[in-house]
Amino acid sequence: MDLEQTADRLYALPPEDFTAARTAAAAEAKKAGDRILAKEVAALKRPTVGAWLVNTLARAEPELLEQLLALGPALADAQNSGQGDALRELGDQRRRLVSAVTAKAFEAAGRADSAAARQEVESTLEAALADGATAEAVRSGRLTRSLSYAGFGGVELDGAVAGPTPTQRPSSRAARPKVDADTEDRAAAAARAGRIAAAEAAAHQAAGALDDAVRVCERATREHEAADREAQEAAQEVSEAERRLREARERRDLADEKGRRTGRRTDKAVRAVEQAQHAAEKARAALDRLRRD
Repeated sequence: MDLEQTADRLYALPPEDFTAARTAAAAEAKKAGDRILAKEVAALKRPTVGAWLVNTLARAEPELLEQLLALGPALADAQNSGQGDALRELGDQRRRLVSAVTAKAFEAAGRADSAAARQEVESTLEAALADGATAEAVRSGRLTRSLSYAGFGGVELDGAVAGPTPTQRPSSRAARPKVDADTEDRAAAAARAGRIAAAEAAAHQAAGALDDAVRVCERATREHEAADREAQEAAQEVSEAERRLREARERRDLADEKGRRTGRRTDKAVRAVEQAQHAAEKARAALDRLRRD
């Protein structure tokens, strides 16, 4: 067991389970005689809800995350080449895709959407699109807090990733040898055309992923609305059943009271009949005696 493996396991857990699991992991390392690892594990920070949602997305939906992050270089190339229309189109796709991917993060984590957590996730994904080092931090699945990009400079990553800091993937642009001016111009034009083609391919791929994500999001929304309707109908049925039960209990109580009252009257009437019968018998006996005399 090393720090990276331990961090990977801990940052896959919901924030509410993190502290207890971290304490147990540090104790395990200490018991194994690795005091340095135990100290490093104990120092791991509990992730915010937004960071945990992004970590969950990186584990549960890596392909979807890569499709989103692929827009980053495409946006940079479109901006460097001065293509306003392409930049605006990619920017619109970015906003739609970030929103859809954020919804997917909540779905993958099994958590209800909330404004505060959504803002954390969207801010972190936007920062990852703007900065390669941030994209690697997001891919690590070990974020401790949300990230943000101010529009200039780099993203502050100090303490944002638990365990070993992820190394940014090597750039595909290799250093070019010195060439003459004409060759340089042709190479620049070819590189620019290549960047445009790559941006278009990435845009088409991202648009397809966006369509898929939007369809999933719409389906989930419809299912959620249907579940809400069913819950409301069930609540109404429960309320109606409770009302009928209360009324039935009231009728039962009234019937019980009426039964007790009629029972008392019946007992009284029976006693009256018995007394009248006794009196009648006495009167008949007296009459018989008078007739005999």
